[in-house]
Amino acid sequence: MSRIMRIDENQVAGNLHEGGMKKVVAARRPVLGELGNKVLRNASQDLLGKGVEKGAALKNANPTLKNIKPRVDTRWRKADTAAAAVVVPKKVVTRSDSQKVAVEPKPSANADAVKVHVQLNKGNEVKHVALKREDSQLSLRTLAKQNRKAQPKSAPSSGTSSSDEHEIVSISKKPERVEAHSQKLLENIENIDANDGWNPMLVAEYVNDIYNYLNELESRPGYALCENFLDGHKEITHKMRTILIDWINEVHYQFKLDIDTYHMTVSLIDRYLQTMKTVPKKKLQLVGVTAMFIASKYEELFPPEIQDFVYITDDTYQKYQILEMEKEMVRTLDFNLGKPLPTHFLRRFSKAAKASDVNHVLAKYLIELASVDYSTAHYKPSEIAAAALYISLYLFPLTSNGGNGTSAIIWTKTLEHYTHYNVKYLAPIVQRLANVIKAVPKMMDKKVKYPWLKYSSSKFQCISTHPKLKGSEIEELLNNELRC
Repeated sequence: MSRIMRIDENQVAGNLHEGGMKKVVAARRPVLGELGNKVLRNASQDLLGKGVEKGAALKNANPTLKNIKPRVDTRWRKADTAAAAVVVPKKVVTRSDSQKVAVEPKPSANADAVKVHVQLNKGNEVKHVALKREDSQLSLRTLAKQNRKAQPKSAPSSGTSSSDEHEIVSISKKPERVEAHSQKLLENIENIDANDGWNPMLVAEYVNDIYNYLNELESRPGYALCENFLDGHKEITHKMRTILIDWINEVHYQFKLDIDTYHMTVSLIDRYLQTMKTVPKKKLQLVGVTAMFIASKYEELFPPEIQDFVYITDDTYQKYQILEMEKEMVRTLDFNLGKPLPTHFLRRFSKAAKASDVNHVLAKYLIELASVDYSTAHYKPSEIAAAALYISLYLFPLTSNGGNGTSAIIWTKTLEHYTHYNVKYLAPIVQRLANVIKAVPKMMDKKVKYPWLKYSSSKFQCISTHPKLKGSEIEELLNNELRC
């Protein structure tokens, strides 16, 4: 009984026995189109060897190969030459033409219709649909011009027609670049982020929007402090707060914590004391330690352990007390911990002013003095940073070439733009900070001296002992004699 075998059309079926019977050869499964191309190529080479022309080689190939097709039938058929689409050559625009107004010639009445071939997959059937378009050669700009001519001149143009008028311009004129809000700068204001595009960490495209958000955030009711916010406390006074903040400064420096951790600790303490009017005197240090514990976890990569905070209080408070106070503080503050800090704004303002190292270190020292003093606690962080930088530039002015000299530039238009404050607005804050600088000797007599001691070291260029902090310039600031 003879076996009936179904042979795939793409498998090899060409090897013959000497007796004339076909023999099925087991072969590797060919890749899509590989076998058909190979068989046709071999057949065409045989015909070329017999002297047949190259163009007729494939036409006169073995008729038994006409049923060979690819493994996957894509149902694609080549369009007939008679139904081929008319390809309209495009006019090459030369350099001289680009200087003229783009005006396209009107199409002739006997213009050929553009044929569009649409292939429809219905079995093996392919339909060719010819669509006519009379104005196939007209560009969008010319069509807009014709539509505008068709409209009456007396009719007011809409928003779309006004945009079309701007489109009828010469090609050589470049379109105006639409800049984002962060990149819009006023006249005579330097773009301080122009060279920061290469560094993704500086987010030059969004940095102005970020600082605008920080300016808005520091004024919200949950973050802003009221003047004399300790009024209403029965046991806590501003002198106790001053001693607590000075001790926090010392602990922060001994733990070698970041400066932002210190300022966030002060912010948490003040905001909690402003909300809770019933904090007893014996728990004031617990509030300070807990605030530093929270700020360390928020700012530090490796915060101190809770047992370290128990140790610095000389075991006055236990671990469970710090944890309970932590839960109470975050509930009272509604978990709004990330208030903008003065150092956040100072870094931005110093960059805008092109401040030297002396200017920046002195401004940091003045900010820490302001954090200890109760009379300046209600000012916004951006105001304190701007006022501290102004005093620093006033005492150590910058020249136009960036060095220290007599030709002083105090508060430029660029600084006004990036700080959002002018000299007139900063005058009362600068005067208050000048009072704090003058009162440093009295603070040291009251054992509130750690900011002064810290900045008297060579690490901070001994800035707190500089003679200019006791000179006539401070008296000028106290008398409100400010320069722009």
